[in-house]
Amino acid sequence: MTFRKTAIAALAALSPLFAEFLLGDQYLAGPPEAGRQLAMFAMFVTLYGAGAVLIREVARRMNRGWPTIVTLALAYGVAEEGLLTQTLFNPHYLGLDLLKPAYIPWLGIGGQWTVYVVTLHVVWSIATPIAIAEAFFGRTPWLRRPGLWAWSVVLVIGCAATFFVSYQMGHFLAAPAQLIGAFLVAAGLVFAALRLTAAPKPVRGKGWLGFVVGLLASTAFQVVMKTGFLPPWPTVAVMLALEAAVVAYASRVRPPAISLAAGAAVTYGWVGLLTAVDAGLAATVEQSLLVAGTLVVIVAACSRRGTPQCS
Repeated sequence: MTFRKTAIAALAALSPLFAEFLLGDQYLAGPPEAGRQLAMFAMFVTLYGAGAVLIREVARRMNRGWPTIVTLALAYGVAEEGLLTQTLFNPHYLGLDLLKPAYIPWLGIGGQWTVYVVTLHVVWSIATPIAIAEAFFGRTPWLRRPGLWAWSVVLVIGCAATFFVSYQMGHFLAAPAQLIGAFLVAAGLVFAALRLTAAPKPVRGKGWLGFVVGLLASTAFQVVMKTGFLPPWPTVAVMLALEAAVVAYASRVRPPAISLAAGAAVTYGWVGLLTAVDAGLAATVEQSLLVAGTLVVIVAACSRRGTPQCS
């Protein structure tokens, strides 16, 4: 495989591995058999993988940096959860009462779930895999025009498959006004992302400090959501405050992107292990191997010279 194909394949694989497998979501219904996991992974490559590849490629082809990537990732999160799986509007998705905490009646969404799940996509489904892949392969464009079209088709297939599978699970369809609203929000975010013209800025922050910030902030984010020790609206406020603090830190200090990504990845590792433990011994062993492999990749990425710019 050529350098570019290897880079694309790495990112396309890292995104679903982080989004669903490192988090341990494949164990929510108990440890699935190997064949089902492979099928899940293949479908997720068409959604998460294609999304991450195209977001990165658009940003780098336009010589844009992380503000554009993060904003496009935000649009991706709104589109997936608002238009495809529709968890932003489904009050009983997977039998869970997702919308009750911090419910906003006039929008028909749960404030707590909306902030949480969209953040998962921005940080872990898109930004973290991109930062790790770029630590190995750099920030130059990897796709030519035929590749852009091919991956766009893959993403369309992934979106259609995700919508179909989600609909079959409960035959839920959000109200037209909700779907139109989600589409307009996602489209507005894409438009805003492409309007960002900030020139790339050099890295100047310490990598170890970026790792600590990424680890502590993402751990606090997960803990405050999963423990429920705060009421819903204070939970939303804390999660938003953590996000704002990391954005302010990254904008002002500009640490290597891989450092923040490494901290976030480690957090997902322990969250996924807790889920796997509840699913049994086989799941725990499998998840332990996945976490160990992730740590090896992170160490290798952090050891690379010329880490990607945080811009």
